[in-house]
Amino acid sequence: MGPCLLHPCRPNHPHCRGEEQVIHLGPGSLHIDVHLIQSYPYSNLNRDRQGAPKSAKYGGVMRARNSSQNAKRHTRQAVERATGIRAVRTRGVPQAVAKRLTERGWKPELALAAGQMLILAAGVKGLGIADNQGTNALLFLPDSALDDLAELADTHRGDITQAVYDIEAEEAKAAKKASRKKTDADMEELEVEDEPAVGEGSLLAKYAAKVLPKAAVLAILHSRNASVAAFGRMLANQPESIVDGAVQMAHGLSTHAASTQLDYFTAVDDILQDEGTERGAGHMGDQRYNSATFYRYTSLNVTELLKNLDGDTPSAQAVLAEFVRAFVTTVLPAKSSGTAAFTVPHLTYVAVRTDRPVSLVGAYETPVPDSTDGYLPTSLARLNAHAQAHHRFLGTGGLVTHAHSGLTDDSFDALGDRLDGLDDLIARVSDTVAKELA
Repeated sequence: MGPCLLHPCRPNHPHCRGEEQVIHLGPGSLHIDVHLIQSYPYSNLNRDRQGAPKSAKYGGVMRARNSSQNAKRHTRQAVERATGIRAVRTRGVPQAVAKRLTERGWKPELALAAGQMLILAAGVKGLGIADNQGTNALLFLPDSALDDLAELADTHRGDITQAVYDIEAEEAKAAKKASRKKTDADMEELEVEDEPAVGEGSLLAKYAAKVLPKAAVLAILHSRNASVAAFGRMLANQPESIVDGAVQMAHGLSTHAASTQLDYFTAVDDILQDEGTERGAGHMGDQRYNSATFYRYTSLNVTELLKNLDGDTPSAQAVLAEFVRAFVTTVLPAKSSGTAAFTVPHLTYVAVRTDRPVSLVGAYETPVPDSTDGYLPTSLARLNAHAQAHHRFLGTGGLVTHAHSGLTDDSFDALGDRLDGLDDLIARVSDTVAKELA
């Protein structure tokens, strides 16, 4: 899979390694920290290449892990459903634009060429068309950007149509000229060469630059909505498109050592069983699962979100409320048909801070030991003790408010007020942020 040019997930790019980050994390910025303790039964929430549950070594032992990418995607989609504001991460922009153009009466081949020309007209170094006719990299755009691109193409329909005819004529002329010059051996060698992705220097790019306004295309690629503002974006070689995501999400880790368990299974052939001709399995195999109590953490930089939304406070308030709800309630659906691991966090702790985000994962650097009482009681107590240690060391001047709620009836003195439920936690956070921004 190629690089992701329009999303902050390129580990080899300096921006994504943190070397060029300009996110405001220090004093003067407003942060919402959300901490969860959540127990999952026998399941496989997030698979690695071999199909086994993901894991990580922390505190000298192997832990169950849920990747931040996985949790962030499901959380983002839940926020988008709740707010009605959607962004798409895709390589299929040319095809999506072509679909819209065919609905406007364009011929399919011409519509696809137009979608590809729009990408090439942007003139972004390294961004081109792959063999599958889509882009050679993922783009992250507001859903409305696809309509905007189609509208731009429709405005230049005549010029695009003529350009496609001219390209076909040039290609035919070049092919005829090549056939006269090449020997049979030369042609055989030519046919086995790999076809490069369409990009800079291609006929399609040359004509795209002639008939489509680069500035207009780039303006659409640079556009953002609340989802892009919250979750961020990066377009290499196009600094104007970069959006430092307001959401920072950690990989979920089990609070204790965890190992992968092997499940051998069989499937019965119903017809053969009915006929009595087969008593063995129709299919057999094995799958990998684990069970664990996770510490999960995320932080929303309200200051950064407001900046990304050009100071639109109502939109920021809507996003932060739905983000907190989504992070707490979103189901991680992998292998759900065979495990139904639809649990709710035992504890949710939220804090609004003006100093910096604070993860409490250090509470579990020493793994919670095995116990007939399970991992939850000690995991909850450890979180409370670790939060208390942070309050003592950092002070509470930057802690505007904090509170907790969950399935347990216990209260935890270092985790602020105990509230009845999630709605109360969200209301506390929203009211506090509104006062801070007033």
